[in-house]
Amino acid sequence: MDPSLVDAVMPSVTAAVAAYGANVLVHAEDAAAMETVRLGQRLLARLRRNEDVQPRIDVAVQDLTSALDDEDFLGALRAQIKKALAEDADLASDLKKLLTDSPVTAQATGTRSVAVTHNDGVISTGDNATIQR
Repeated sequence: MDPSLVDAVMPSVTAAVAAYGANVLVHAEDAAAMETVRLGQRLLARLRRNEDVQPRIDVAVQDLTSALDDEDFLGALRAQIKKALAEDADLASDLKKLLTDSPVTAQATGTRSVAVTHNDGVISTGDNATIQR
């Protein structure tokens, strides 16, 4: 299981959850929705295709909708995605294809979030941060 795939999936999935809440699980694709949200919906739909995985993903998404800035709920969803990838060999290739077929986007959600597609330097969002090189 490739941990970087989980890292690649999470921004789009959390953007979809942030935009639609628990309705992301059943919300029809909206033409005006951002590409990141639509990608998140497609990723969630593929994750939920397995009937053993679906209830776990659903609970994690519903929990996250109640507190989008809560790192514990975000971590719980991440853990469920990681478990799903470990249990289904085809899932990783399907998610990679969805990510590859979509344009590169960066979505920042939550307090002090930063959205970048590439960074070679320091990004600091903390109070009174001291950065040394």
